[in-house]
Amino acid sequence: MPEEAVQLTECIGVISKFIFQTPRFAIFRFRTPKEDMVALGEIFNAREGEKLFLRGSWEIHPKYGRQLKIKSWEKIVPTSRDEAIELLSSGLVKGVGPATAKKIVNVLGADAIEIILKNPEELKKVKGLGKRAEQIAQSIQETYDRQRIVKDLASFGLTIGMAQRAFKHFGRPVVDYIRINPYSLTKVDMIGFVKADEIAHNIGIAKDSHFRIQAGVMHVLNEALQNEGHTYLPAGELVNRSLAVLNKESPVVTEEKVREAFDHEDIEVHGKGVSLERAVRCEEAIARHVKRLNRKVASLEPAPVIRLYEKREGVELTEDQARAVAMVLNSGFSILTGGPGVGKTATIKAINAVARKIYPDIKIVFAAPTGRAARRISEVTGEMAHTIHKLLEFDHDGFPLYDARNPLPCDLIVVDEASMVDIYIARQLLGALKTGARVLFVGDVDQLPSVGPGNVLRDLLACPDIPRVTLDKVFRQAAKSQIIANAHRINKGQPLVIDNSKKDFIFLERESPEDICKTVVHWVKNLGCGPSEIQVLSPMKKGPAGTQELNRLIQESVNPSGEEIRLKNTLFRVGDKVIQTRNNYAKEVFNGDIGIITATDGDTIMVKFNGHEIEYAGDELKEIELAYAITVHKSQGSEFKNVIIPVTTSHYVMLARNLIYTGITRATERVVLVGTKKALAIAIRNNKPVLRYTMLREFL
Repeated sequence: MPEEAVQLTECIGVISKFIFQTPRFAIFRFRTPKEDMVALGEIFNAREGEKLFLRGSWEIHPKYGRQLKIKSWEKIVPTSRDEAIELLSSGLVKGVGPATAKKIVNVLGADAIEIILKNPEELKKVKGLGKRAEQIAQSIQETYDRQRIVKDLASFGLTIGMAQRAFKHFGRPVVDYIRINPYSLTKVDMIGFVKADEIAHNIGIAKDSHFRIQAGVMHVLNEALQNEGHTYLPAGELVNRSLAVLNKESPVVTEEKVREAFDHEDIEVHGKGVSLERAVRCEEAIARHVKRLNRKVASLEPAPVIRLYEKREGVELTEDQARAVAMVLNSGFSILTGGPGVGKTATIKAINAVARKIYPDIKIVFAAPTGRAARRISEVTGEMAHTIHKLLEFDHDGFPLYDARNPLPCDLIVVDEASMVDIYIARQLLGALKTGARVLFVGDVDQLPSVGPGNVLRDLLACPDIPRVTLDKVFRQAAKSQIIANAHRINKGQPLVIDNSKKDFIFLERESPEDICKTVVHWVKNLGCGPSEIQVLSPMKKGPAGTQELNRLIQESVNPSGEEIRLKNTLFRVGDKVIQTRNNYAKEVFNGDIGIITATDGDTIMVKFNGHEIEYAGDELKEIELAYAITVHKSQGSEFKNVIIPVTTSHYVMLARNLIYTGITRATERVVLVGTKKALAIAIRNNKPVLRYTMLREFL
């Protein structure tokens, strides 16, 4: 139902008690002259006892009954003597207790708050306040200014959540900033060019405004960086993409004006193209740290210690594995690569044991980009492993405890699943390592590049000065697995070989996307596994067999009813599998973490991630999505017992060898491919790696 068709209620009352409260969302009991009620919405900087004007619509909650969902609100400035004294002494105003509150109201009258807001100098009439007068006036202004400014911002078309973030970013002058240049909003977290453009149109900014063109170019570079991983775009491509965005409705912007917009403090033009300045600095820093770390640190011959290790463990390392052990001990920076079943993990275990034997006091750290990858390396090595975020101890604002001034206390760090490491985390990690430390990146270069920007592992391997060992011998035990055997066949461009008697690799031929989806849902429901043991991986989010449609169908089949909460087009229910879609340092959950919804009251939800329950409310709900089906990209670094992959020509644009390869190597026990032989053949033939424009190899 359109908002204008909803019956809106207006009321004035007092917050009597908070039932639930975050910095941006609250559920509270609200007392009006007529009734006591429950109200909820995006409300901030409010306390119990405060008088508010609320405007909203009535809803019937299945558990809590009738409640008012707030559309807009504002604080009421007290106009009576008792209200003014109550507010001044409530704790909202710093340095004012009951006695001082009465003194202020005795001098300035019942309208004391309004008088102070208009002219803070009036407080000087109250004797005995001294230096406190300025502090009291500032506290009162802050209490009302923020709410008034957010109300003004909301009139431009921002949601309350957006308005709060804009106020936090720019402070009191935010309204003036937006009136002059609404595109300054693009600097605020989660407010993009499209929203800023809408606001600019509403307040009459010209379509060929320099502010708009520059914001459009920045938007294209940001989209290329965050969504496609490009750290620069060739100038001609950037011009074409920018014109497509800026002239979507009418051809008002010229190529010349777009090129003029390249002259911006946050944009850098170089020989290869045009970059966001922060992306260039990031890749430059990575190259600088690699050069600093990449030096010979020892001249050891570890063969005797390796033989002792083999004898003790009853294993025999290949020549390449033994060479990798020696490489790590003697090199400051090195890389170990190879596909599934070639012994990367066994090599890591050998490196750990031999290094500890030669250097009894050595401090070795194991890390990976995701929690799932870190847990896996812990299980196979028997050593504690951390996510890189956890290792660097990022605070709630995203700043690490460990950096160049306070380096990590380690002599050797092993980073597994290095293909997932993007330019941001690579810069932070390498910058936090002391000169003389040994660094080993372990990864499979044939997998998809990182979800985040850059192509770090592939660019490092393009540098001939960095020591590396590639393991390519598939161990006999691993070769028995059809998953591993077919992964290597796909990598070589060879057709699959499937032995139906083994049941660990299954291809189900289905033609239409509808039949493919129906079969995927049937297998999810009937495999007899819990949600953590089965994962559907699709190449794309949209489309008839994309993750969005599959999530809807699987949810209807396996979790059709129960306590729920709706967010735009998505319904979340208790028991649903969900994925975190961005790093949230305050909650200590990160992009790609998968959890289960354990509870909801219709307005907030609780999600269990790795044994820890996290609460979501208001804008925070936008950070999670259903995860019965996720993209292959999002699955990197994970392992699941069972993996189901739809393979259809409707995903033609995404059918590539490394995508199918990455998807099937996520499975430990069973792969089920559902689709057409034609689509599978297209994917296996398409050996073009995902092209990313990056500068790192040039800097190296």
